[in-house]
Amino acid sequence: MKRVLKIPVLLCVTLILLMVFTGSVLAVGEIVLSVEITGNEQVKEEQILQAVTNTRLGEPLDRQAVIKDQQAIMNLGYFAMVEPYAEEFLGGIKLVFRVVENPKIARYEIQGLERIPAEEILPFFRQKPGDVFNYATMMSDLVMAQQFFNEERGLLIPPFSGSAEEVSDLMRIDEDGVVHLHLYEARLGRIRYQGLEKTKEFVVAREMTLEEGDILDLNVLREDTQQLARLQLFNDIAPRLQPTSEPGVMDLIMEFKEGDNRNFVMGVSYTPVDNTLLGSIGVMDPNLLGLGQKLSFNMEFNPNNVFNFNFEFQEPWLDANQTSLGLKLYSNHTLSLSSRSLDGGVFSGVERPENKYTYSYNEKATGLNLTLGRPLNRHLRVSTSFRMERVTIEPQEWVADRKNKYVIEDAEGKEQTITKENDYPALQLPSFHQEYWDNSLGLGLNYNRLLYTGVYTTGGYHASLGFNLHGGIFGGEYDYQRLYGEFKQFYSPLSHTTLGYRVMGSKIMGETPNASKLYLGGELSLRGYDVRHVSGDQQVLANFEVRQRIPNAENLEAVLFYDVGTVDFEEYYHSYGVGFRYNIPVLGQLRFDFAWTPEGGKPKFNFFFGEMF
Repeated sequence: MKRVLKIPVLLCVTLILLMVFTGSVLAVGEIVLSVEITGNEQVKEEQILQAVTNTRLGEPLDRQAVIKDQQAIMNLGYFAMVEPYAEEFLGGIKLVFRVVENPKIARYEIQGLERIPAEEILPFFRQKPGDVFNYATMMSDLVMAQQFFNEERGLLIPPFSGSAEEVSDLMRIDEDGVVHLHLYEARLGRIRYQGLEKTKEFVVAREMTLEEGDILDLNVLREDTQQLARLQLFNDIAPRLQPTSEPGVMDLIMEFKEGDNRNFVMGVSYTPVDNTLLGSIGVMDPNLLGLGQKLSFNMEFNPNNVFNFNFEFQEPWLDANQTSLGLKLYSNHTLSLSSRSLDGGVFSGVERPENKYTYSYNEKATGLNLTLGRPLNRHLRVSTSFRMERVTIEPQEWVADRKNKYVIEDAEGKEQTITKENDYPALQLPSFHQEYWDNSLGLGLNYNRLLYTGVYTTGGYHASLGFNLHGGIFGGEYDYQRLYGEFKQFYSPLSHTTLGYRVMGSKIMGETPNASKLYLGGELSLRGYDVRHVSGDQQVLANFEVRQRIPNAENLEAVLFYDVGTVDFEEYYHSYGVGFRYNIPVLGQLRFDFAWTPEGGKPKFNFFFGEMF
């Protein structure tokens, strides 16, 4: 049977022997004339004597000083036992520490780990085969390994208390020099949710991939926490681990601070085309009945008898496969400006084959959109959507600069304005009325790794790619296809500071109605230009923002931004400016932007509810 050295047990034996020896062998009060070490073979005596700092030559022997020095020698880590005794020496005494060295290391045997391979632990051990085993160095190396796997791999090796019983169970070395290490990953005990007032517990529990009894993976816990943050139902989520009476088992306590229930919405927005304010009223609940469902309904109206409504419902978990369902019903009016050419004739005394004029039109889109989605993994989601939409175009006969003036271009290419009543009352501009169905089937992929701090996006990225097929077997007067993609990313280099950008592009192929063109301009694209400033069958848009949260004003952000876009890759449009964001508990995020363009002029003011990107 092999002899096994259990270090803490031998230490206890040593302490008992010391109590005996200090009473009978050690000559307490005698003058210490010499201190020696005996029994060492590999460890140099000079190294051991450096630990003897309490017993002093030429002074009376002190029992407490000897105990401290004995412990200091043991703390060197090289010895299985340290025994002090005294001998007569030149009229005084010689204090001798007899040591028993640990065996030399032959190899390591690691047991108990399930997720961490033994070969990944070994590089942390500074002691190699042939070295005298040092339990202090071993403990230090294990702590370094523990920190690495906790921080880098997220696997929690339970911390070491250093108690004799624990160390005895943790490591031992046999007479053949085999170091036996018993390590294990911490496991998850109970999961408890605190702070939930409206939200049902199963709504958060279904987002957790960690289960009771699992190996405690901190990376998975962090991702579970971020997944809960992406629901945007909570202002704060704080996971906390709590040790239990069972070794290596820790309970998880998830503490939530729920966001405000947004049940009633009132607001106004500015419509630059007709220079009017658009009022809105509605209800919105991002957590209907605490079930994680989203419901919103709002109506918009302005003095020009524009009336819009939008109804949306989202069910994030339709079945056990995490199928999501989205339903949207809407009827939206858009007042837009466009430029057309008048073929032939005399216009304001200028004879030209073509004269350009500006007109406005009302675009009304009424329809429904049904979306089904399903995750492919934790971050990647595939979706399909079907849209039925009725579009009606009602042009205004005479409109240009919102004051009954009409813009034309003379023979030299200079713009002129006329009025209907005074300059050319008999002119009849071409008018048109369009009414058509625009039905489509869409496929999309979304990859979401955004990180949230409370209600703010502070890191991570999001990518999406989609394809829409319009007309064909789905009905409608126009057959065309649309390909689109978007990527956005955020960084937080400093506290309360976030850098973010978005790049998006679209391409339309086939016959496209005017209302379905790709437009740039407005509060959601190029903030320095009017809505639908420029259009085409393709577009690329990039937005950049520096967001700074204001200290002592939790809901307020200052923003610097820059926008650039094109529809033909020949002419690029730029805008830049400043703004601020304010998160209103009931209404959501309120945006104010002041934007300029390289062309100069007064800044354009944008007022909007909701995030830019």
